[in-house]
Amino acid sequence: MKKILYLIALVVFISFGSFAQTKDEMKLVVAKMNQEMMDLIKAGRYEALGKYYDENAISLPNYMKAEKGYKLILSNNLGRKQAGYQVVDGKKTTTELILGVDMMVDIGSYSQTLNFPGLAQPKEYTGKYLNVWKKDNEGNWRIVAETWNADKSPVVHE
Repeated sequence: MKKILYLIALVVFISFGSFAQTKDEMKLVVAKMNQEMMDLIKAGRYEALGKYYDENAISLPNYMKAEKGYKLILSNNLGRKQAGYQVVDGKKTTTELILGVDMMVDIGSYSQTLNFPGLAQPKEYTGKYLNVWKKDNEGNWRIVAETWNADKSPVVHE
């Protein structure tokens, strides 16, 4: 009987305390994932981003129609790459993180330096984003919905 009580206590301890991450710890996790994703984008390795997306993810990209499913998101990213869209540098900064048990919402701002068709030289591009993350059955965080929009169009001449 003592062994069963110890086992129950261990399960409760594991489930409710020892592995729960604080908001500050989760901000570090999100910052790491965001940086890894940005590094893959800068390298043009869009195929490798699949580890961060749910297969049924919904993307609401700036200036385009909604994309449903990671296969379409990937196809459109590869199309933009082929058309000459290139992220030379970039950073995402979380300003709000809303945590649930197996979901979280990352809201923030971004800046990117882009080579973009029709631009003579790279241009700074800033805006805001919202990513909804859900923990999968293996405990990995996956984007299930995302959107972003620019503070102004990168093709606007100043």
